[in-house]
Amino acid sequence: MAPELSSNWKRLQAQLQASKPASSAKPKPSSEQEQETSLKRKRSSKSSEKPTNASRPSFSLTGKTTPHKSPVSRKRQKMEEPASVGASIKQHNVKTLSRSVSTPQLKRTPLATSEADAAVADDILTPYPDFPDVENEGVSETALPGKYVALDCEMVGVGPEPNRDSALARVSLVNYHGHQVYDSYVQMPPKVEVTDYRTAVSGIEPKHLRKDVARTFEEVRSDLKILLGGRILVGHAVKNDLDVLILKHDKRLIRDTSKFSKFRQLATKAGWTPGLKMLTQKLLGVEIQTGAHSSVEDARATMALFRLEKEEFENEIRQKYGNVRMPTAAAEVDGDGEGEEKKKRNRKKSKKKRKH
Repeated sequence: MAPELSSNWKRLQAQLQASKPASSAKPKPSSEQEQETSLKRKRSSKSSEKPTNASRPSFSLTGKTTPHKSPVSRKRQKMEEPASVGASIKQHNVKTLSRSVSTPQLKRTPLATSEADAAVADDILTPYPDFPDVENEGVSETALPGKYVALDCEMVGVGPEPNRDSALARVSLVNYHGHQVYDSYVQMPPKVEVTDYRTAVSGIEPKHLRKDVARTFEEVRSDLKILLGGRILVGHAVKNDLDVLILKHDKRLIRDTSKFSKFRQLATKAGWTPGLKMLTQKLLGVEIQTGAHSSVEDARATMALFRLEKEEFENEIRQKYGNVRMPTAAAEVDGDGEGEEKKKRNRKKSKKKRKH
């Protein structure tokens, strides 16, 4: 006769029978497994940063350590991005990219008509040994003005509000080839005190405006009136330079790079005036005004920009004023109205002769 089972043993068998269906559950569909594995791959990309439980040894109930199964291979554990994607981001270096020889065209914009024209324009910015720059020389002993001249002035702050009130401190003029035709420092008028030399920008220092160094305003103005007479004047916002010199110039003979339609397209905002430094850098690939300004350098840069688009410049002038005949009298640039008075006198004389 078999021994009768105790009540505790029967209760244990009942519990074992109840646990069997849970352990023999059906496997999950493949789609759910794929979803889980895809999530695990995304999360496992951080495995290289922090240690996970997979790398730790496991302990049995007996207290002995048992080696864990080898972890999943790195290829399966972490999805590496292709070498062609992200490599440029990881190795991104502004200095390296700016020096790249594979992108030289980024140095210029499409407005540069051709490489040959740009090379000629760049050449203007370099002084010639035969026509050296002589600081404060006055009228050059070697360079001649020619048909085209470019003008630039440097200013200093005067009066109680030097940020608003300015006075002429230096004038420079270059010809079509960029040769220095005129350069002079200018004395301050009597009872005018310089309150801000603006040396960091203008390059002007007190020693430049001493009476034994700088020329008087009347002398400089007289020289410029002769040099500009009957010539095409190139400048950047050249009206400001003419105003400070108290000179006028025929509008038909002015080529202002700040008003040229193609150059104005490069302004940072619509309707704004493009800066000379920005135009020179974008169109010629040359950086000027890195420190104190130089009126000779700025005049050269203005002439280089004009020569870059000379034909388009002249077309705009013809469309606006028609065909312009070059004057021969220097009185055309006089700001005192002497030119108009001489014309009236000549008309009166011609009328008297006709009467007689």
